[in-house]
Amino acid sequence: MSQLGLVTVLMPCKDAHPGYFEIALHSVFKQSVPYWRLMVIDDHSTDAETIKKLEDLASTDDPRIQVIKNKSRYITGALNTAMEMVETPFVCSLHCDDVLDEHAIKVLNDAISASPETDYFHSARVHINDEGAVISNVYMPTETVTLEDFKRRGPVKHLHCWRVALALEMGGMDEELGLHGADDYDFVWCMAEAGCRFQAINECLYYYRDHRTHYRLTTHVTREKQVNELREIFRKHGMTEAEISEELNRRVNAYLQQALFEDENDQQQKEKANFDPKNGWRIKYPVGD
Repeated sequence: MSQLGLVTVLMPCKDAHPGYFEIALHSVFKQSVPYWRLMVIDDHSTDAETIKKLEDLASTDDPRIQVIKNKSRYITGALNTAMEMVETPFVCSLHCDDVLDEHAIKVLNDAISASPETDYFHSARVHINDEGAVISNVYMPTETVTLEDFKRRGPVKHLHCWRVALALEMGGMDEELGLHGADDYDFVWCMAEAGCRFQAINECLYYYRDHRTHYRLTTHVTREKQVNELREIFRKHGMTEAEISEELNRRVNAYLQQALFEDENDQQQKEKANFDPKNGWRIKYPVGD
């Protein structure tokens, strides 16, 4: 195996929560194997503490760590920018408020070596809260991914690890879409349409943080905006208006309830009233047998 390993961890970062950012970084630094690579992409941060942390990372003498600037916008632009620069054949994405399992890179490298024909690996995951405590059972990955699956849900979840060459060959991530679902839903759907070969990894490699103490796409983007952006994704992939209406209605009555604000007016009114985000609706994760 190359001294570089086979996978670069891509971490988009914009005005990060300092505590979560530090934990996310250390989950890469403490990997059980030394052949990890980390590329942090600054997505036009303005927060002074974040900027200082990025400067410190950029000045480190560890050649495995690289800090770059997003040449475009949104998380999709950040990940596209990174894919153009990485030296490894595969990348995986880690949000700057989430956590990698300490064996993630070893497991990914082993899986890639054992299955060289696979283009996209995805693992089991678990949810943690603001303090890092586990709040759900382990969610196992979907063993068989079909195009039809994408109409009802995102069948491929974190940890996402994909072949860079195939992603770039199909044009990378769609930067014309909005913030919601473009990187981990539309992109995967496009990869599937391009004939991508998927493989599930049953080990839990990703800790997804469900928090309210800092900005989070699934909670702080208004429900109206999330619905509109999902509609655009569905239309892009050829769903009928009847299918779209039915699917959006189902989601509005399910996980989209976690959006803290109905629309911009609702957000303004709640912020004026000092609404506490911790009081927002939460998904009831299964725990126990």
